[in-house]
Amino acid sequence: MDISKDDQAIIEFALKETLNNSTDYEVIEQLENTLKRLKNNKYENEAQKDGFRYDYDDFSI
Repeated sequence: MDISKDDQAIIEFALKETLNNSTDYEVIEQLENTLKRLKNNKYENEAQKDGFRYDYDDFSI
């Protein structure tokens, strides 16, 4: 998913606010999982944008 940093910040804020105001444990669990995936996606996208790739499994030296 490719979204801007501003959009991601708004989505994260909305998820956190909903988490703080919800009393349904099932909804809370779903929102927490979504927030975690969103944050993981954020860090993956930032790592890909810097242009550096590391392959630690490459032992073909």
